[in-house]
Amino acid sequence: MDIIFKAAAVALITAAGALLIKKTNPENAFMLGVIGAVIILGASAVMLSALKDTFYEVINETGLSAAIFTPIIKCTIIAVTVKIISSICKDSGQSGIASSVEFLGSAAAMYSALPLLSTVLKTIGDLI
Repeated sequence: MDIIFKAAAVALITAAGALLIKKTNPENAFMLGVIGAVIILGASAVMLSALKDTFYEVINETGLSAAIFTPIIKCTIIAVTVKIISSICKDSGQSGIASSVEFLGSAAAMYSALPLLSTVLKTIGDLI
């Protein structure tokens, strides 16, 4: 729970700092925002690695196939990453690049879900 408060503090400090220097130096304000986002993402990586370990433990304990759950996790990671990058691009005034990143994220999510689709179709084929 401490990590949430630390991340909130980093977000508020970097947002306030960026707001203060935006008029005089917009490039540095943008970079300050990006640095704040990277720091917060780094903090979340620790939590996500623990979550990943727990996820694989559950798969091993239950005997379920990782082929079913791994694409879902990948799609979630892709969605979060695309949302953050798209927002950063929009903040810098690059809405065209943001739209391209969102399109790429959609394509990557669909590509990552192909093994799940294949598994579902194989399971349906076995039932019939």
